[in-house]
Amino acid sequence: MALKEGDLKNTILKKISIDEFEPKTGEAQDVMVLGLYLNEMAPAKDLYHFINNSIIEIRDVEVSPNPNPDNYFMLFLEIDRKEDSLSTVKDIIKEVERLAGKLDWTVSTTLSEENFKLGDENLKNYLQVDPENYLSTEEFMAQKLEAEQQAEELRLEEEAKDNSSKILEFLKASSLLEAGINDNVLHMRGARDIASLEIVNFGNSTSVMEEVGITESALKLDFDKVAISKLNAMLGEMRAMPIDEYIVIYNPANTDILVTKAS
Repeated sequence: MALKEGDLKNTILKKISIDEFEPKTGEAQDVMVLGLYLNEMAPAKDLYHFINNSIIEIRDVEVSPNPNPDNYFMLFLEIDRKEDSLSTVKDIIKEVERLAGKLDWTVSTTLSEENFKLGDENLKNYLQVDPENYLSTEEFMAQKLEAEQQAEELRLEEEAKDNSSKILEFLKASSLLEAGINDNVLHMRGARDIASLEIVNFGNSTSVMEEVGITESALKLDFDKVAISKLNAMLGEMRAMPIDEYIVIYNPANTDILVTKAS
């Protein structure tokens, strides 16, 4: 008996699996595998015959002989992996919805732990549609990790540049003749002396001291008084205070502080 619209309502889960199973009609780089979930064998077979007789170009359709661990039967569809594969997936789903009704489909893929809505633009980032550049899951994850690391390195570089600009702006209130930052080391020149200090942190005094883990009560007593005296002479109205293992540079008229260490 021919299936009519709505005949498979409430039998199909709103879940699509893509590339989480191995193809049978070719190599993975050439074949994309879709998986649909149904609650019984009978509707799975009905959908199998319906898809087999559709006009959509499909390499193979197969019903799992046994339910999966969650007690659902699966319909596997294999299609050519090509540039418009996602359009083919959407065409298949339109056919399925003729029997199952509209569903709010979610898609799972082997390349992401996150599920996506079928219409989500981000889904394209986790579908491989170019056989020539197909990657295994391990290769894809390694490439993704490398890209993320490069992006993080670039972000940190930009953040360091921005922080350096803020520190040099902060030091304009001092009596320094020259100040520069290279490889996270602050180089300063005064009228008589020069000094170099490793930058530890910079920003709002309360936040920075909490992040570094220091308090004003940790004032260092056995510090090099001559070196601190010279540094304070270079700084003018700004001051340098030894706290714990650090040298904290501050401006009494400013809430920011610069935490440094001897380089």
